[in-house]
Amino acid sequence: MAVVGMGIVLVMGGCATAGAPLKSGTGSPSIPAGTSAHPSGAASAAPASPTQAPTPTPPATDLMAYAATMDGNVVPVDATAGRAEAPIPADLRPEAIAITPDGRTAYVADAFAATVTPIDLTTGVAGAAISITATPNSGISAIAISPSGATAYVAVVVAAQATGVVVPIDLATGVPEVGIPVGSDPVHIAITPDGSTAYVVDYGDGTITPIALASGTVLPKILVGGNPVDVAITPDGHAAYVMDGLDAGAVIPIALAADPARDVVGSAISAVSGEAEAIAITPDGSRAVLVGGTGASLVSLPSGAQLGTTISGSFTCVAISPDGATALLGFFDGTGGTKGVLPVKLSGGASGAPIILAGEPAAIAIRP
Repeated sequence: MAVVGMGIVLVMGGCATAGAPLKSGTGSPSIPAGTSAHPSGAASAAPASPTQAPTPTPPATDLMAYAATMDGNVVPVDATAGRAEAPIPADLRPEAIAITPDGRTAYVADAFAATVTPIDLTTGVAGAAISITATPNSGISAIAISPSGATAYVAVVVAAQATGVVVPIDLATGVPEVGIPVGSDPVHIAITPDGSTAYVVDYGDGTITPIALASGTVLPKILVGGNPVDVAITPDGHAAYVMDGLDAGAVIPIALAADPARDVVGSAISAVSGEAEAIAITPDGSRAVLVGGTGASLVSLPSGAQLGTTISGSFTCVAISPDGATALLGFFDGTGGTKGVLPVKLSGGASGAPIILAGEPAAIAIRP
């Protein structure tokens, strides 16, 4: 689990449609010489070398994901072809990534320096970093882009300060706007489908801070308790699901109202396997993929009932393809172990061959 200051950073991607349960592999994996164990028990090609020549732009029909890895790169992952492309040097320590709705640009947030780096996804070239703050020892823990594609919102964690800040960035000009104070140690941001409200996960004080985006007004905090690490909103905007880092990764539902002051927190409905990391919701809102330190599972919404069995592994992040066919799970096998992206078909639940990366994925986003 990636840490910025005292916060745990999780980044979610995409959504998926209904299908069969996620399934685990059978028995212990058999690993060829020169590789280490990974979640599915299959092997993949060697990680992409930072010095290899850029590959041609893949077909628009391919499922393309972009993994922000802890070795300072963003790695394009062609999940259709099952391969990693040449890494794109991005930041000192990429922590979060979001892609504009038109699929043209990725914005990568740095955990060690409060900067956001744009990457042209057509050329694979990183642009000039956008500096968010000059405050020493600050970093960015999360990024989300408005449905209109006009604004990015980044959560800034400042060392020795109890209150975090969400900073809007005008993407047309690349200019940061005035920061909006939120709760302690903000670690994730989700925006409602209509673009009206951002929900900020405050890991440090067990709350969710709603922000009315049109005015930048902070609305009354929502107490969920524990140490929340992630939130996902259903495509219809009627519910949010918060993953708690305590209580074995409990998933807490929130019924969303037109007025966020009337949002209602429900009882925990499910739990992730091991230390909680991330949650993603399918496009029809009927299921969610949960990932954690010892496994990944598929659950039904709103009941939280698990579908199928857990996939074993240490997972860090998850994104689901826009067509709902595939979940991409970021994983690592510990210090010095295998790292990469595991594709899982949501219809049938079969794991594909892992796509091995050189660095541990902290976040993953799928091109629309």
